[in-house]
Amino acid sequence: MISERSGQPKLAGLSFGLLGPIKVWSRGEELEVGAPRQRGVLALLLLSEGRQVSIDEIVRALWGLDAPRSAVVTTRTYVSRLRRILTDDEAEIRSAGRGYQLIVDPRTVDLSVFRQTTSAVREARERRLVPEASRLSRDALALWRGPALDGLGGPFFEGRRTWLERLRATAMEDRWALDIEQGNCGEAIAELTLATAAEPYRERLWELLMWAFDRDGRQEDALSAYQRIARLLDDDLGLDPGPGLRRMYARIGTAAGASLA
Repeated sequence: MISERSGQPKLAGLSFGLLGPIKVWSRGEELEVGAPRQRGVLALLLLSEGRQVSIDEIVRALWGLDAPRSAVVTTRTYVSRLRRILTDDEAEIRSAGRGYQLIVDPRTVDLSVFRQTTSAVREARERRLVPEASRLSRDALALWRGPALDGLGGPFFEGRRTWLERLRATAMEDRWALDIEQGNCGEAIAELTLATAAEPYRERLWELLMWAFDRDGRQEDALSAYQRIARLLDDDLGLDPGPGLRRMYARIGTAAGASLA
């Protein structure tokens, strides 16, 4: 099983890691999973969540359009090797039609635990259990060990990595919002300042930064942040701030007695 608190496997059975380099642990000890394409087979089967994956799908994911004639035989070799690694009763790679499916307990896969925990965060927020939601949010993010599917290349895995990183970004935004709701504005301001510098066109980050400044009693800094992102969007992209930013500016500006020119 995966521990939500630490992002590390508990000392029982097999555990699988997709949120970082591809990893397999057996009772807390890391197993050698093989070369990158062999790890890619394991990642694809885990991402499929028990669905049958055809050999053709696996070949396309591993080699794209440039698959060698030996790709099918090589894929079967990778599966055979993975079967020898995954000898625990908790995991089984089954032959299914002209393909395979991996049967595992979702609680042993860090991605499944992450998605389940972020769902619990939303439920806790809906019930206004902010401290509980905040704890769960930090638990979910602690599962990440680096970029998702790290070490796997090619269009298929790049696309899945982009999707997973978006899930992570949303979870980070939720965590900052929860910090601000609880009045933990100092840490949120420091992290959001770095985040807006790294991704200057993500308006949600600026909106959260403005909110954190406002909750911290720094209304002038909040309004200044709005002016910075408005100028950046106009100069670089020819765009106006979106509705979320405008609403935040209007609310803070009205409360501060600012003129909304």
